[in-house]
Amino acid sequence: MKNRLQGSFITVGNIPNATTSYHGEPLSLLFGMCNGAMQFNNRVFLYGDRLIRVNLNWIRDYVLTMKGFRYTERDLTSFPDLLLEKQHEKGFFYEIIAPVQDIHSGRPRPDGKGGMRRLSPEECCFYEPGLDFGLCRLELEADIEYLMVEGVYMIWQACGEDAYLHRNLPRLEKGLHYIMSDPLRWNPAFGLAKRPRTLDTWDFLDRASSSWDRSVHPDDPMGIFHGDNTGLYHAKRLMAEMYRALGEEPPARRHEDEAAALRERIMKHLWNGRFFRHFLPLDPADYGVDETEQMSLSNAYALNRNILAFDERLQIINAYRAMRNKYGGELDDFRNLEPPYPVFKGMKAGEYVNGAVAPFVAGQLALGAFETGEESYGVDILKRMGRKISRDGKVAFLYNWQGQDIGGGPRCWCGAELMHAECAGLAGVVDNGKLFRNVTFSPRFAAAGENRAYVRLEYAASGASAEYEFRADYERKKLEFRLVSGHGKAKLRMLIPGGCTPLKVLISGDPVEFSDETVGGSHYAVVEQLPAGSIAEIQYQ
Repeated sequence: MKNRLQGSFITVGNIPNATTSYHGEPLSLLFGMCNGAMQFNNRVFLYGDRLIRVNLNWIRDYVLTMKGFRYTERDLTSFPDLLLEKQHEKGFFYEIIAPVQDIHSGRPRPDGKGGMRRLSPEECCFYEPGLDFGLCRLELEADIEYLMVEGVYMIWQACGEDAYLHRNLPRLEKGLHYIMSDPLRWNPAFGLAKRPRTLDTWDFLDRASSSWDRSVHPDDPMGIFHGDNTGLYHAKRLMAEMYRALGEEPPARRHEDEAAALRERIMKHLWNGRFFRHFLPLDPADYGVDETEQMSLSNAYALNRNILAFDERLQIINAYRAMRNKYGGELDDFRNLEPPYPVFKGMKAGEYVNGAVAPFVAGQLALGAFETGEESYGVDILKRMGRKISRDGKVAFLYNWQGQDIGGGPRCWCGAELMHAECAGLAGVVDNGKLFRNVTFSPRFAAAGENRAYVRLEYAASGASAEYEFRADYERKKLEFRLVSGHGKAKLRMLIPGGCTPLKVLISGDPVEFSDETVGGSHYAVVEQLPAGSIAEIQYQ
């Protein structure tokens, strides 16, 4: 290349039409369209004398969206730091910042009948007199603590500050201990986290009052939801990574051991042989569906939480594929609940998170497919969603079964999950530590039939970047990878076109040792270390 561009982008050579109305080959448009969705929900609040940037103002959405905006946004910490600093003495974290006029702030609001309503119990609400914003934890939520672990981990990766871990690991420990010990959150008989009966990870119950009351009441039916527990497992693994990065081996091993024991319980009680069942009821409740055979959206997330063996991941992917085969719609493999409940909190089947189509499911499913030898399916998902976004001019939070925007939530989350699948899946850039010092490159552009691609991902907070160029000559059965960026360790895993195997790898014209890694039916030519500026030529047969 004669020039280099700053910032983050992914581009491919196959752009047959450069107009904004072109929908057939959207891969070069996808990164920018996803960034646009994230910017739509990007805003700054004045919290006393602090500026708090949110995207969105729920830490759940913020952490999930950080998978994308870490490549574009310099400030990653102002919102998480506020919640980390204000951690409740019990160990839980608040999850929402909202204006005091908004019931989500936790401040009491008039009910229109002369009384007052509060969204969550008083101990779950935090307000500093004289400020325009309050903090709130929806009492029924059981996933905030593992999400805070994911958030701190991604911030550390992008900013590279070990002091950030030293300061916040004790807070994360306290939060995980709360989830795994508090009687409201933990079921000792199963050894798993519990919550009231919600739709997957959502924040309301099947009662009308749940629109303004997200407390846990004694008569609310309780259950064990798989996503809370696979997320908890993943958080324990991340805790081990962070401790090990600081040279603290005993707590790292402790978290790994606890994660292994947790996995045994999860698989014993929640895995039905094809996917994770929606809910394991602790209190009897009949919602008109066999919940042991009900697949909810967090199965797509489980694909990427390092909890499943290869065959188990493939089972989940096939279950999503089966939905599209069954219903035949363009986006039917992205339904968020199958089968849906006949009715849940007044929502009929197919409405909102009772079975609508979710782009964030598409993103996680695509990433899981890329990592499970189903690269062509991953490409197909990204192209279908890219065409949909290009045709509509935006990504919606949810679609009905006819593909119409039904809104109801943050577009930023959807854009980030699709961007994450493009970055870590299609482009195959995975940071194994912090600041891209130890990176695995797994370019999968061959699965899309692309003959050229250029990738640059930069952590905007620190300027650390990963950058490479891909070229393919499919007639001569040759792939080329040029590493532009420098790293302490750079591992190359080059996907070989389907039906072929790697024959030879040359670096600067000289043969080098490589291995042929098989993932399902796919082959990857693997070189353990590439220096900056090197050009690897992969020949295959």
